[in-house]
Amino acid sequence: MSRILGVLGGMGPAATVAFLARVQALTPATADEDHVRVIADINPQVPNRHTQPEAAGQALGQMAQALKTAGAQVLAMPCNTAHAHADAIRAASLPFIDMVAETARAAAGTDARRVGVLATPGG
Repeated sequence: MSRILGVLGGMGPAATVAFLARVQALTPATADEDHVRVIADINPQVPNRHTQPEAAGQALGQMAQALKTAGAQVLAMPCNTAHAHADAIRAASLPFIDMVAETARAAAGTDARRVGVLATPGG
């Protein structure tokens, strides 16, 4: 049995939907019950990560804790900018799939000499 994935989403609702579609597509399932169980909090009302960073961090921490309470066993968040608040998410004491760290690790494992970075301004 796989772990229950908790998704902190909505900071770009389309990115969350694309992430969930990718999870489903990459799951080697032959029946519905073979898919990963996902609990998603799609919350586009998270305060602006640029202009209200403290409030955003607090909201993300609350979302992470709520996902844990709902049964999530591992967390993911398909929003690069919001990863500036990863510590608030890690405070829920669940494994957190940090897409920034995972991308850096994957890039380091290649022969690439240059890496392009796409980002929003601020944090």
